[in-house]
Amino acid sequence: MRNSNEISAELETRLAEFESCQDVAQRKDLAGKVEELTRELKDAQLSEAARKAQANQRVLSPQEKKDIRRFSISKFLRQSLPGETMDGIEAEMAAEGKREFQESIKGAAEGVFLPSALLRTYYYTNAQEANYGQAFIEQTALTYMGKLRNATLGRKLGVRYLDGLQGNIAFVTGGADASWVAEEAAASKEKPTYTKVTMSPKRLQVLQGVTYDLMHQTSKALDDLIMEDMVKAHAVALDAAIFTGSGSSGEPTGVLAASGVNNIDIDTNGGPLTYNLLVQMETEVGIDNGLLDDTLAYVSNAKVQGKLKTIPQIAGYPYYLMNDGKVNGYPFYMSNAIPSNLEKGNSSVLSAIIFGNWSEVLVGSWGGMQLIVDPYTAKANGVLEISAAAYHDVLVRTPAAFCKIDEVTTA
Repeated sequence: MRNSNEISAELETRLAEFESCQDVAQRKDLAGKVEELTRELKDAQLSEAARKAQANQRVLSPQEKKDIRRFSISKFLRQSLPGETMDGIEAEMAAEGKREFQESIKGAAEGVFLPSALLRTYYYTNAQEANYGQAFIEQTALTYMGKLRNATLGRKLGVRYLDGLQGNIAFVTGGADASWVAEEAAASKEKPTYTKVTMSPKRLQVLQGVTYDLMHQTSKALDDLIMEDMVKAHAVALDAAIFTGSGSSGEPTGVLAASGVNNIDIDTNGGPLTYNLLVQMETEVGIDNGLLDDTLAYVSNAKVQGKLKTIPQIAGYPYYLMNDGKVNGYPFYMSNAIPSNLEKGNSSVLSAIIFGNWSEVLVGSWGGMQLIVDPYTAKANGVLEISAAAYHDVLVRTPAAFCKIDEVTTA
């Protein structure tokens, strides 16, 4: 595969030729070439971003992997408190996490940090060890990053994840529009439009409380509980960003808010789903050449799911809009991140449904995790507050590969 710089150079040349060309046949050939180069450039940029992210992920030695398995999140948090001194593998991880944060985020290094290498490495199992109450042996349990991905609906949908990013990552969108022109007619000289879109780290913060009694335990179960809570909270927030991110106030831009997503109106005050509407969603994506992957699916909330199971495709015939987990022949997934309180006309309890090619959504991650431990705010309740921040972004790379209806009645 050629690199993106080589493809970009040829694309600029072909664009210049397209703009100056007067011959109808040559212009049509150039338009096709520009479209082909655009697809090649998109694929190259994605591959390069993935390779760069992989290269940024430091490879651990066997000894480092063995040492990391001795890491305890509860001990790490206890030693992060004012007046405490961090030691052992926890201190090493804090130093590595701070270095990684400063390289990838380049922000103020407040708090303590868990490096991405730790979040990608096995956690430990129970046993006994003299200096910490347990021994740590290799296991095949999922890592934090693995659990995070598996907990997101985005993974099941085929959303693509890029970990270990550094700085902003740019991608190109857009393409050429080819059209047939009569032999004697003048060819349009409009130049295809291309837009550079950028993924940049956005702070996703989870506030978590742990009692002081629990923090002074030396139990693997406690460590698992803390990490599982972080996983679930981050997974819910990431799914919400993929579907409903507003693009403002520090949020990524999700599918429902992305410019260029196909949209279908039902009625003045919204209306119920019908089989024809579901097929129309597929048609809108197909018109934009979006039916080219095996990651096509419908997504909506529990209210819409219930209606899909009870509305017949044909009145009086017991064959419903959803059958065997599929809608219009495509998988259906449920997420209550999809809103059910949308407004239109006199209605204020409308739901959204999305159909599309979910591999055209990218989720980027930068660095590990930033932790700020606050022993003061909730001390009267004997609770230690932990602010856990990770840095992500969402990019809907090809908005036309999606169609939405955001005025579905479910009453």
